Amino acid sequence: MTQQPRTRRSQEERTAETREALIDAAIATIHEQGYTAASTTLIAERAGVSRGAILHQFGTRAALMSEVVAEVYRREMAIYTRLVTQEQQGQNIYDWPRILMEVLGMPSGIAVLEILLASQSDKDLTETVRNRQAEVEEAALATMRADLGGKAESALAVKRLMVWAVRGISIANRIIPGGIDTAAPIGLLSELLKLAAPGGQVDELEELIARGKE
Repeated sequence: MTQQPRTRRSQEERTAETREALIDAAIATIHEQGYTAASTTLIAERAGVSRGAILHQFGTRAALMSEVVAEVYRREMAIYTRLVTQEQQGQNIYDWPRILMEVLGMPSGIAVLEILLASQSDKDLTETVRNRQAEVEEAALATMRADLGGKAESALAVKRLMVWAVRGISIANRIIPGGIDTAAPIGLLSELLKLAAPGGQVDELEELIARGKE
């Protein structure tokens, strides 16, 4: 049988594959060893490329970390879209703590959290990562309002409550010996949101949010 000639990858394809490999390697290394230990050397070794590839693709370690934040967000949004459109989940605001725990609790979500925490003390990260995180939050807020309504300020308050409650629980699950029962606090948050907004829409929380500012 005559073998079909192998299709040569274009330069663009090779570049995209290298970038993806480096991002995946950064996520895995940070998740397993923490942000501080995730040197460019370790990341490059894990990706199977030279350290120079990071400089060529991203320029700096901070730029790589900024791109990790952006890429993880893109992947998370793809998961959320599938859950909402194909599996009919997330139709109510009180569905989201469990969904967020499932997604943000993945290695990629933990890696992003490590990067965000590191940006507080790493001056190289501060501007690039914070700007990227602001872009991510703005895009996520627009999507949330399109699905669940609410004024921008109220939707942002609800989003931050859920996201950072989940991230805090994720931290506790990593640092407390033996981990914790994440289902209990996440379930409680869901039930509290259900009591406050039985119809599942952000608009129902407007009065509570206003009272909380008093």
